[in-house]
Amino acid sequence: MKKNERSGEQGMSLIEMMVVVALVAMCTLWGLHSWRGYQQALKLEQQAQQLRLYLYGLQAEANNYNRSAVLWAIGGTAGCVGAGLRPADCHAASGRVFAVGEADIELLDFTDKSMGFYGLRNAALAGHLTLKNTAGSLRVVLSARGRLRICSENQPVLGIGVCQ
Repeated sequence: MKKNERSGEQGMSLIEMMVVVALVAMCTLWGLHSWRGYQQALKLEQQAQQLRLYLYGLQAEANNYNRSAVLWAIGGTAGCVGAGLRPADCHAASGRVFAVGEADIELLDFTDKSMGFYGLRNAALAGHLTLKNTAGSLRVVLSARGRLRICSENQPVLGIGVCQ
């Protein structure tokens, strides 16, 4: 049997192995950082979509029963949104209430004036609600015609465009 060895080669040196290990470690850390950022953005987008669906439900109910639904919001990390009389805090709220489900997402900003839905022709009082975490902030916008949309405040988050 013939051995195929080149003269002078004895494998990889310690320096070469250290460079390879350093490159693998840097790529791994970059990947973990990107993955965490993506997970945070995904949680934020899911909460914004759930809030939008909750508001669509209130809008449909107001339209079906021809009644008004004036919204209230309580900000913070355990923030909530509902319709009717505003409670002192989210724990005292009754009825159908949207509560922020993630600990790292907060209901940051909302329209100071009243906003809500009228049963007549799906009309609405325009306003916005903003959800924020480390990935960015998303705004749920309610137009006067009752259209609900989501936009990003500073930079695009998961393909959601920046607010105009």
